[in-house]
Amino acid sequence: MSERGTLSFRIELPGGQARLRELVLHVCTRCGDAERFGKVKLNKILWRADFKAFAERRLPVTGRTYQKLAAGPAPLEMPLVLAELEAEGSIAFSRREMADGYIELRPIAKAAPSLRAFSPDDIDYVEEAIRFYWSMSATQASDLSHGVAWRSRKFLDPIPYEAAFLSDVRMAAEERLRFGAMAAAKGWTTL
Repeated sequence: MSERGTLSFRIELPGGQARLRELVLHVCTRCGDAERFGKVKLNKILWRADFKAFAERRLPVTGRTYQKLAAGPAPLEMPLVLAELEAEGSIAFSRREMADGYIELRPIAKAAPSLRAFSPDDIDYVEEAIRFYWSMSATQASDLSHGVAWRSRKFLDPIPYEAAFLSDVRMAAEERLRFGAMAAAKGWTTL
């Protein structure tokens, strides 16, 4: 939570929306020769980089707002950013039918990204996310992003960066008992 105790849906960083735009170009460039790479994986790479960075250093890479979509979390501004990049000729889309019948809309970078606004750590988070999702299909990447942070939101709801602290790891029985006893002692109840 922020200092005021509110959730952080957007964190203003130098460069604003341009950070998302430049990382889209960077990720599209880096994933140009990936066997599978479309808009779903682009969104998942950015999600992982931003939320992992926030969990580890309390500072995301883009700072942009994410929302719950059917295929998993995605930057709220992504449709606008992709449309602007396409209109100016900085990206193009290639449509491919995959073996499983899925239609991949592959974004192809036609312009070089400017990474001046990013620290080496920022780029390290993005590169780790690229490696993590590299060999996955869109379905696999999407399924992995449907964790508790995603499940805790309604469709199209923004996802706070603090959701990065939620864990998908199931607690052991003894931990559940210990926390249950603590909750009962404090008078906490579930809805």
